[in-house]
Amino acid sequence: MRTASIDLNLLAALDALLAERNVTRAGRRLGLSQPAMSEALARLRRHFGDQLLVRVGNNYELTPLGVGLRATSAAAMQLVEQTFTAALGFDPASCEREFVLLASDYAAAVLGPPLMRALRQASPVARLRLDQLPADDPAGTAPGRPRPPDGVVLPRSLAPAGMPGTTLFSDRWVCLAAADNPAVRGGLTVEKLAALPWVVHQDVRAHHPVLADLRARGLSPQARFSVGGFHLLPELVRGTDHLCLIQERLATRVAGPELRVLEVPFDLPPVVETLWWDPAHTHDPSHRWLRDLVAGAARELTGEFGPGAPPNQSCKARPPARTLSPGKRRSPND
Repeated sequence: MRTASIDLNLLAALDALLAERNVTRAGRRLGLSQPAMSEALARLRRHFGDQLLVRVGNNYELTPLGVGLRATSAAAMQLVEQTFTAALGFDPASCEREFVLLASDYAAAVLGPPLMRALRQASPVARLRLDQLPADDPAGTAPGRPRPPDGVVLPRSLAPAGMPGTTLFSDRWVCLAAADNPAVRGGLTVEKLAALPWVVHQDVRAHHPVLADLRARGLSPQARFSVGGFHLLPELVRGTDHLCLIQERLATRVAGPELRVLEVPFDLPPVVETLWWDPAHTHDPSHRWLRDLVAGAARELTGEFGPGAPPNQSCKARPPARTLSPGKRRSPND
């Protein structure tokens, strides 16, 4: 089918209907009357040969085709907006867009505060939402997702295929133990790591760097308990005989009289947190501004400049590190 024969006004109607799942609310979103919105829905149903929205009780639900079109229609609307505003430049002061980043609870806790300060200083109206990384789709590219994210914060070792990225900050692994755990007096040894029970993050359970290293040494560590968030690890270690492996930046935030931060008795690859994005966003002025904002927050986190200094607002500003080519997985030591 030729795109010239398609009324592109229907794209906005499709996106609004699939997002709102209600004819009245979709019309209000586009400034159209309910009859006009109902007519647009009828045309879309004829075009796709599918109901798209079906009534279930007092609500409407998407058909399987509607669910599949939800992500593609949102992405298409975003590209249309980028295309027709590319020549207008970008003004953070008037940007009312909500940006969406996916990040682990660790990355959100560490990077979130300086990023909030940077956003507040850079724009009075722009909004940012930090969503949890989906366990089954860390890059947020699954077809059923309501809207593709603007970026994903993931370690470089977990580089999403086909996405460019830029380094934000590095961290290192340490161990946490209860301060009154007699087994860790005098520090940790390889033998103690193998003998003590562990709490681990479920996403790294299968490829836990310390556990893998111990197994390579012929030892069998006891990873008996796993949880879905890094922030839960300290609470489950507190007052028990368990250990956990945790990022140092997070450990220093939670360690207190009841917890001890301990050195791992051998070298481990660092955590290199990286911002990844869809290649379609690369030249979008608003997205380049967002990337500069996140990079500036990361530099504040690492101490390159203090919280009183202005974050990067220029798309031409120096990035914190080299941009990684899409699709090329780097080693954890990169």
